[in-house]
Amino acid sequence: MDLWCKKLYRFLDGELESGDEEHFRLHLALCRACASGLHDAMQLEMLSVQALCGAVAHNDAPPPPAPLRGPFRFALPRGRWRHAMGAVLAMGLGALTAVMTGDGFRPKDAWRADASARELEARIAYPAADRYLPYVPVRTGAGGGVALATEPPVPLRTLAALEERGDLHGIAAAYLVRGELRQASDFLARSAPSLDRDSDRAVVAMAAGDSRGALGLLEGVLRQAPDHPQALWNRALVLRAMGLPLQAAEAFEAVARRGEPGWSEEAGIRALALRHAGSFLK
Repeated sequence: MDLWCKKLYRFLDGELESGDEEHFRLHLALCRACASGLHDAMQLEMLSVQALCGAVAHNDAPPPPAPLRGPFRFALPRGRWRHAMGAVLAMGLGALTAVMTGDGFRPKDAWRADASARELEARIAYPAADRYLPYVPVRTGAGGGVALATEPPVPLRTLAALEERGDLHGIAAAYLVRGELRQASDFLARSAPSLDRDSDRAVVAMAAGDSRGALGLLEGVLRQAPDHPQALWNRALVLRAMGLPLQAAEAFEAVARRGEPGWSEEAGIRALALRHAGSFLK
């Protein structure tokens, strides 16, 4: 039992701070003892759950389960089940089953490896999240093509496994590809300083409408690594957002010259479109 296991009671009561609660959810996805404890707590309050869901009439409800076999033995007062139920819903039954059965985690789920198109216009400086896909903007009314309308949540077990490995940038990238900017920003802030991290921080700033802040981050990256592919691409997007189409075209042309499959072709098309648009502004 580690320190997080000792917080299970407080988690069930909803007494953890928001940051600790998020950490505990990640812990729950990996810890068999806590997952078992949560499962048993839910069983002990099955009458309430069934009444809430209308699954079984109150007078037909099953008797309480046998005493627990694991390290946790709960006698929870009524009301604690509500937070536990929220945890199960947040995890998804599949994630809880994976914890209980020991299924391995599939990291490709985190970065939309099976997607046919990308919905984020910017490039993410995390290799698994930077596979080229055609860009299809999302029509949600949110603006900027950043808020994703139908993306499933990041698999909780995958997030927990990445955090256990210390791959906080990977978690941030998983949130970025879904347009979940607040969570991405939080994990980027906790990631080790790097040029890739600064490039992705610029993506968050750009999505928040802070073009100058994003440009400052990207130019800082490019001063140290002039050929940084994601920073070059994202700088072009920022320049376009700032109403500088010709400068943006030059930035995209720098990407096109790199010869990256997919990215270079799209960059060339974007550069031509920007130069065409710029000619009308002269």
